[in-house]
Amino acid sequence: MLSSKQTYKQSHEMKPQVFWGGPDRPPRRLRNLLEDKIHAVPSGGEIFWITYYFRDTGLAQALLQAQKRGVAVRVLMERIPRTETANDKVKEMLAALGRNLRILNHTRFLKIFKKSRLHEKLYYFSHPAPHVLVGTFNPSGDLPEDPAIIREIGDQDRGHNLLVEISEPILVQGLHAHAQRLFCTIHGPWERFLPAANRSISSGKTRILFFPRWRNKQFYRLFSGLGVGSRLRMAVSHLNDPGICKHLFALIDRGVQIEILTHDTERRVPSWVEKEMLQNNVMFRRYTHPEGLPMHNKFMLIDTPERQIVTLGSMNLSVRSLHVNHELLVVSENPALYQTFSKRWDEMLREAETFSG
Repeated sequence: MLSSKQTYKQSHEMKPQVFWGGPDRPPRRLRNLLEDKIHAVPSGGEIFWITYYFRDTGLAQALLQAQKRGVAVRVLMERIPRTETANDKVKEMLAALGRNLRILNHTRFLKIFKKSRLHEKLYYFSHPAPHVLVGTFNPSGDLPEDPAIIREIGDQDRGHNLLVEISEPILVQGLHAHAQRLFCTIHGPWERFLPAANRSISSGKTRILFFPRWRNKQFYRLFSGLGVGSRLRMAVSHLNDPGICKHLFALIDRGVQIEILTHDTERRVPSWVEKEMLQNNVMFRRYTHPEGLPMHNKFMLIDTPERQIVTLGSMNLSVRSLHVNHELLVVSENPALYQTFSKRWDEMLREAETFSG
């Protein structure tokens, strides 16, 4: 077992491929991508999924068909997401996987601990070569659709989402081992103290962090050294943690230019956050689509005179995400990846400005 200071290391560069969902992309693009990848895995291969919401019965059926043709299929999903009954139909379908389906439940001894949720989105495929998709997309849509659930969780098949395909062997190996640990472990508030929970996976200019952690030093270290001449852009669907807000205001005082694009609902980003951001000279904008489509992306672009960093994954800037949830954060100084995300930021910002008139 790796200690908290150990990492997987490799000198090769990560060359990820980025897949975007959104109003400017074909509907259901990301779920169709996942379905195509399921069909590409032959007998003797492996599929291993971790997800928060799973309502897509077509994808569930594709996974069951893969198992029937000899693919080793495992699925780990959250037992009680925020919309508690959302996963019920797919859970019933995937019960046919037997012990290869795990519905994650967290042990909580005291109610003073906020309940942790499995919020990661991780999709491993062994063929045509081992690779993992990570990002923001849950297979949370279905046909025919349930309007009541979509009003609650948003139309993720049409809104802004992303998946990044990672194929670098050391990163894939580490993500697969992480998925295996989550699948087999008893979960509870003690996890943040375990060495395996505090490790990172490193390859070239990319590293991957897992949460919850004992401390969030590695997360806040991303902002160390930022000052005059630095720029921080954040696309985030949930922002309600007072600690990160105070940290951002301190960066403003140091001369950092901060721009934030968030989801439009006050449940995800309360009005007090918007008010304080504007009072502290943060360039803050809500993404308000005329059809109510969500901005579910979660990434940061960090610019300094010395370096450019992009972060991505499942992690929001909410109390639950930062402190108790199972989350995944990719941190990369890969120039091509940075430019891809910077371009998408510009596209989303132009879109948001168009909607606001």
